[in-house]
Amino acid sequence: MIGIGDQLQFNSTNNFMTIQEVVLRRLNAPLKQPYVVSTRAIHAFDPIVVCIRNDDGGHGWGEALIAPGYTAETVEDSWQFCRGAAMAMLGERPAAAKDMLLDAASRHPGGASAMLSALDMMEEAPILRIDENLRIPLLAPVNAHEPAAMRQEIEQLLAAGYRTLKIKIGFDWQQDLARIEKIQQIVRGRAMLRLDANRGYDLGAGKAVASRLHPEGIELFEQPCGSDEWAAHAEIGMCSTVPLMLDESIYSIEDIARCGPLEGVGFVKLKLKKVGSPGMLVNALQYIRDQGMEPVLGDGVATDIACWAEACVATRCIRNAGEMNGYLKLGRSLFKNPLCVEEGEMVIPKGYWPQVDDAALDAVTVIRDVLTAQ
Repeated sequence: MIGIGDQLQFNSTNNFMTIQEVVLRRLNAPLKQPYVVSTRAIHAFDPIVVCIRNDDGGHGWGEALIAPGYTAETVEDSWQFCRGAAMAMLGERPAAAKDMLLDAASRHPGGASAMLSALDMMEEAPILRIDENLRIPLLAPVNAHEPAAMRQEIEQLLAAGYRTLKIKIGFDWQQDLARIEKIQQIVRGRAMLRLDANRGYDLGAGKAVASRLHPEGIELFEQPCGSDEWAAHAEIGMCSTVPLMLDESIYSIEDIARCGPLEGVGFVKLKLKKVGSPGMLVNALQYIRDQGMEPVLGDGVATDIACWAEACVATRCIRNAGEMNGYLKLGRSLFKNPLCVEEGEMVIPKGYWPQVDDAALDAVTVIRDVLTAQ
């Protein structure tokens, strides 16, 4: 969990309200098509979703998908943490609830983030308010592998307005290089490419790919090796023809600071579920920039709830394409007023506030637990 000490800023519209109800859910939300990464094929998103209500009628939502191996958390541990935290915060004021969550956040980053985000939304934190019409460029994944299918998919994405494309690699490094080169030939400089290995390579494969990449049109090469393989990333960074970006290696401010001196590491990616609340995310993104690197933001395996919150932060903090596109992979939106995409950009109108679709949520809920103050 990222912590910034006294830099943390929480905004409350009414610190006299108390928490009266917490509803916890575990979802199984099918995707339109499988999302394949180096470690697995994902057919559905299964986040923990939190709704917190106060005695003034206000409520807020948060979520965190606990991916195997992404942190030390397990889904069951996070569920039990959220349930225990919910019981402890009933009848308490939001500030006290946040203090409790921050104390446990390093051990349960995903669960704590879901609850901190719900509290920020319940309090209508200024970072979540949209005071003007906004358009946020998004990246799009290239899923196809066969040349004809890749050409068709890429042309469709370019015609739809996307100008940053993501290529999942981390499989066989030689085949990955051949696919990257083919995609470069198809794209012909019409979009930037992000390469994401999702920790799929060992040191040798990572260096082989990094040193052989033709840099034209490639923005970055993401997380070639394991989360704790700092020495490997240092070696790969020294021979890479394009900047590296670390994602799964980043769990704390100390990790961000550790990236700064590494040759070749030019980007650090954050996701709301690793940081805490939207307000905390703003500070963490600025810290990346303070270390001389460029932040990237967004969760490709999140529903509308987290993607919206990340987008609110992105409009103020990010200068590149957002990765908060997980909601576009879902078979059905969880919002009554879904987030729209036009010309490859998320469109958020002035005054937008999400309205969760109870029927859509119920349809993908596998476990539901309601805790109420006595």
